[in-house]
Amino acid sequence: MLRLLPLAIIDLWRRNRRRTILTVLAVAAATVVFSATTVIPYVMNAIVEDADRSPRLAITNRAGFDRTLPESYYWKIARVPGVLAVNRMTWFGGIYDDPTHQFPSMGIDADNPDQIWPEYALNHELVVKFKNTRDAAIVGTATMRRFGWRTGDMVSLRNPDIPLTLTFRIIGTIDQGPDLTIFLFQRDYMEEALHRPGQVSMLWVRCARLDDVSRIAAVIDAMFRNSSAETRTETEKAFMAEMVSTYGPLARIVQGIGMAAVLAIALAVLNAASMSVRERTHEVAVLKSLGFTGAQILTGLAVESGVASLAGGLIGIAAACALMDQLRGFFPTFGPLLSFGLPAPVMGGGLAIAIAVGLIAGVAPAIGTIRSSVAGALRKVA
Repeated sequence: MLRLLPLAIIDLWRRNRRRTILTVLAVAAATVVFSATTVIPYVMNAIVEDADRSPRLAITNRAGFDRTLPESYYWKIARVPGVLAVNRMTWFGGIYDDPTHQFPSMGIDADNPDQIWPEYALNHELVVKFKNTRDAAIVGTATMRRFGWRTGDMVSLRNPDIPLTLTFRIIGTIDQGPDLTIFLFQRDYMEEALHRPGQVSMLWVRCARLDDVSRIAAVIDAMFRNSSAETRTETEKAFMAEMVSTYGPLARIVQGIGMAAVLAIALAVLNAASMSVRERTHEVAVLKSLGFTGAQILTGLAVESGVASLAGGLIGIAAACALMDQLRGFFPTFGPLLSFGLPAPVMGGGLAIAIAVGLIAGVAPAIGTIRSSVAGALRKVA
């Protein structure tokens, strides 16, 4: 089969360049559409699967996520056996310079973010600087790129509901982890500006052992049962699954539109391949008269079609990577789901779809021609 590769490349370029180029571009378009519409459901599943291996607990108010918790819970939870670290988080919901320019902005305790979220790979020097700089902010690279920010820039965010405007100095970035759109700052900084400390949106707990997660969750909820602010303590997997489920309907719509587009492009490629095979009926008949078997002829056509589809797939993957890289953080509606570019498994799936579309389109129309008799094929051409 490898010996047929040079011949297939020459034949593709010599026979009908325009059709070859259009076929390659059509396969590339199908690859881009498939890759772009598969990213969201893939990342949704990946976030939940990664959270399943996390020894963290998310604590919110049982009455609803929009209700707060007393920050004094921090000290009681920290004394629970098996708790390694606790961090209080308060949502800010800041807007940059336009109502559409939003991203997850939240105040956290500055003393242990590296211990609570080690997957963000915050180095010790950055954490120390974050703790010692009152207006410090650490920002995900997707948001940094979206607005063209650089380390050292001063950025103002406003919350029209409070109302409150805070100015931050970017001291570092986050380039790995589950969300590259986040904007982290000191919770105390916001509390001082609001002049009403004492309440937090939620608390994050890191347990010493993964096996202790369920036990500690039960202990925490029992500790605050019948209080004025009962807690709802969930594993990170359950918490993240509930968060990403809000994107489910939108993800299904996008994926459905994408699959319909891929099918339409595949049918167009199949039509072009059928035209090519009809034009080669005489050539196939001559090859059969010379002693070539149907399997040999079909293999040659499969290699030729595979080369075109592989070229289209590679071009499509490159284009999809560039597209998804540019879209990082640009659509707040999707939260962190578009902040990772194009994951490698999605690339592999897109390339597989491209090759499958090309092979089916190239081989399927040729089966009938190969099965026909030599005399019948020659008479049909004549």
